[in-house]
Amino acid sequence: MIDQQSWVAAKRRMELPGGRQFAYVDHGRGPALLLLHGYSDTSRSFSLIAPSLDGYRLIIPDLGGHGGSMPKEGLSVAELARDVDRLVDRLAISEFALVGHSMGAMVAVEIAARRRQAVRAVVLLSGSLKPDFGPRTDVARAIRALKDPLGADDAFFDRWHACSQPVDTAFLMYLRREAAAIPTSTWRTLLDALAETDLTSRAAQVRAPVLCIAGAQDPLFDVGHRQVLAETFASVRSITLEGHGHNPHWENPAEVAALVLSFLGDEGGWPGSTSDLSATHARR
Repeated sequence: MIDQQSWVAAKRRMELPGGRQFAYVDHGRGPALLLLHGYSDTSRSFSLIAPSLDGYRLIIPDLGGHGGSMPKEGLSVAELARDVDRLVDRLAISEFALVGHSMGAMVAVEIAARRRQAVRAVVLLSGSLKPDFGPRTDVARAIRALKDPLGADDAFFDRWHACSQPVDTAFLMYLRREAAAIPTSTWRTLLDALAETDLTSRAAQVRAPVLCIAGAQDPLFDVGHRQVLAETFASVRSITLEGHGHNPHWENPAEVAALVLSFLGDEGGWPGSTSDLSATHARR
């Protein structure tokens, strides 16, 4: 297990144009695997699954406006991806695979469309091409009602971080604190950007093989979102995990890691488990 208290100390920093600081974790050796977190999370989102992804160099940024990475004015998916592009260039990574969760899955699609020669494989956890967080949705109303200063004990986070399986309590405590540290203006800027996001055309440009993993009880992106993903990419496998919600890599990190490693080994020709992707409690 990763020591949650030491996660922030493991981050490295680089400076982006305009003097913005950008934070990331660079851990392990092997083929490069970029892991991109969701809305209001940080690189910590992958701390539970990281120990099970041995054999890869894990590069896990705090996306703009989250954790140790300073925000830009717009914070669209394209702008978040541009920051990751700069990190890839700075680290001189010529080829890599992507794992993205929720908003990070959207950023992964954008990067895979831009860097078709460099991206070997893509894994989308709880992904969507068009999140549809319009003003009348429950999610939008709850976020627009947030007031500064946010506290980690705010009841909003009970719903926001709700999981269908038990999750490490220390991990969730740190995650809540980091989410509460984001100004509500940034929450709303991100919400507005996601409400306008439609990656359908970008997904059609992705040439790398794609694995979509989702929880059957995902309250944000239901079967309709999963169906669109399955129909859009040129090469795609889909797995729905029964009894799991929006955060399967928190709820069952070892199993999700096994699915990721198996897929990367099959499709990327990289180190990985040969476990059956159609596990008994997953639906292909």
